Amino acid sequence: MDCHEQASIMENGEAGMDAARASATPCEKSPSTLSPSITTSTKNLLPKKPGSVNYHWVSKARTKLGTMWSRSRTQTSQKQSTARTSIVRKITSCPRGYPSLATFLDSDECFMVYRRFGFLQSRLLLDKQDELRELERKLDRLDTIEAGKDVRWPMTRDVPSVISKPRKQLLQLIEEKYCSYANLLDAAQKMVAMHRPSQGDYTSVQNFMDNRKPLIQPEGNWVDHEEDLVTLRAGREHAWLDSGIEKMLKWFHCDLLERVFGDERSRAKSSDLEVYYSRPKISRLANTIITMMILILLIVPIYTMYHLIKDIQTDRAYALCMGILVVATLAFSAVLSLFTKAKRHEILAAAAAYCAVLVVFFGNVGTKSQTTGI
Repeated sequence: MDCHEQASIMENGEAGMDAARASATPCEKSPSTLSPSITTSTKNLLPKKPGSVNYHWVSKARTKLGTMWSRSRTQTSQKQSTARTSIVRKITSCPRGYPSLATFLDSDECFMVYRRFGFLQSRLLLDKQDELRELERKLDRLDTIEAGKDVRWPMTRDVPSVISKPRKQLLQLIEEKYCSYANLLDAAQKMVAMHRPSQGDYTSVQNFMDNRKPLIQPEGNWVDHEEDLVTLRAGREHAWLDSGIEKMLKWFHCDLLERVFGDERSRAKSSDLEVYYSRPKISRLANTIITMMILILLIVPIYTMYHLIKDIQTDRAYALCMGILVVATLAFSAVLSLFTKAKRHEILAAAAAYCAVLVVFFGNVGTKSQTTGI
């Protein structure tokens, strides 16, 4: 092989290699032939342009928040669909008569007003008492007869059955009558311990009887026996503040007040003649008002006495401080008595504690002012 043939073979070989390299290059650069992982890693390895921001984590967070929101909405809708609605007996859904009257009296604890029949109670007690008096007299006569026959019979129970039989029969009868009398006496005591309905509660029941007229005239007259009525509601009567709030709500009744101070049950009970409000919400409003008034009664006297003693420092200022202390204590006692359900001994204890706080403050401020003046 000469030199010319070798040169031609080498040129052909280089041309073949160039053709093979050209055919392989598009396949390597084609993105369709690359796997997604390789493509992603290649993109991540690419240098970022200056000033560019990667928003990939923002899209991930948005997607996660959207998933959580949709999941919470689904759970809420499931709870609402599975929640049970409370059954409320309405006055309008009951027949007119004893059913509607019983529904009204059971709709609120303030309306649980009934007669205690004090006259019948006294008659029954007097009758049982007289029966026991007669049995007592018979027992005394029997004791005298037995003691006259044999002195030992009243001293022991170990006597022949023929002799003890009249005594046992009489004692058994006395036991029955006495148990009946004791039960009646206990029931009478519980009746007397019950509270009388407040004027507002009695007026509400009376208005229902007058407006609805559920019973015929002879049977509906029970509400007119005002002195013989008792309420089943335990504890002291409603405080003046609670009753005042209820009256204000009834006077200025509107849809807004019903939404604010009512709930699902109270709205279900309400009708064109009867209006119900949520008692817990009324209690919360009353507690808020009482709290604000007590804070005022604590801050205002202390602030006034502090400035009187510190700035004036005269005998007249001390006299004014004593007057402020007395007036503030009386106002505090009046607030507890009118706006709360506190009993008398509770009011006395709270007023004493309040007065003690003011006296301690008055003494400390007065001593410090005198020391500073000296």
